[in-house]
Amino acid sequence: MFSFANRLRNWVYTGAAAFAYLGIFLVLCVTSSSAGTVDRPFFRAQSIVVVLGGDDFSENGGTALFAVDFNLLDSASGTLANDIIAADGVTTNYNTGQFNAISNGTDSGYEFEIVDPVSGGVFTSVGPHQTLDANDSYSEFELDGTTDIDLVTGRRASQFLVASNAAFDIYAQASDLVATGDFSAYDYSNIRYRLRLTVAVAGRHGANAQNPSNGGSGIITSINRLNLMSAAPTKVFDGGRRTAASRGSLLDHAVSFRSRYNLTGAGAAVNNYDLSMGAGALGATVTYTIYTP
Repeated sequence: MFSFANRLRNWVYTGAAAFAYLGIFLVLCVTSSSAGTVDRPFFRAQSIVVVLGGDDFSENGGTALFAVDFNLLDSASGTLANDIIAADGVTTNYNTGQFNAISNGTDSGYEFEIVDPVSGGVFTSVGPHQTLDANDSYSEFELDGTTDIDLVTGRRASQFLVASNAAFDIYAQASDLVATGDFSAYDYSNIRYRLRLTVAVAGRHGANAQNPSNGGSGIITSINRLNLMSAAPTKVFDGGRRTAASRGSLLDHAVSFRSRYNLTGAGAAVNNYDLSMGAGALGATVTYTIYTP
């Protein structure tokens, strides 16, 4: 008769035999195994766009040049690139022959241009640059029947620089409209807009750059007034390749995007200021952002 005790003894015996067999198996495995070290070197450069400008407005002590945006083009096509520099920068002046931050326009206005003087009328800016305030001066000027005064809008420009290792798009949006005094009836449509691209300026930037428009549409010339970009971010540049062409520094790889704005009165031509238009302010904030193409 098979008892519980017999079953227990049989189980113990069987288990011991199995353990002995397992020990033999382990010895064999240890004898035939080997150890190794795994390494995995790799180099992957993400698509980036670096934007260069001023760190703040000139009235706030802003200076240039700073890398104000560092964009990763790792988002879906047509979407805002990830910017891993938290602060926003400002553009720099274009016509001053040096990199300096733009004015915020709150304490000064545009320079007046003396048009067709017989002689004189030289404007000297103490700073902020490309603005008119009590620190600036004009030389006396001789006039005749054609001499006039205009706002220096056609030649006034701001710029930001872009260096990239990949293609990119630029969007712009106008906001924060200000219209005061005799300009209070004006709106975004009274500010004419032009964007221009300069690949290289000798001694300043772009020595090892190429035109990033190639392969894309480039500057979107149909966006020529601020009302066309006031509703939402609007594409103003369609890029097709990187700015960097050959080995160099960030400034060597940087191209300039230059914005020009003109005051346009009702039913009049561009750059048309006349004393009969009175005194006032018309302005807006234009925000540029990098998008993934």
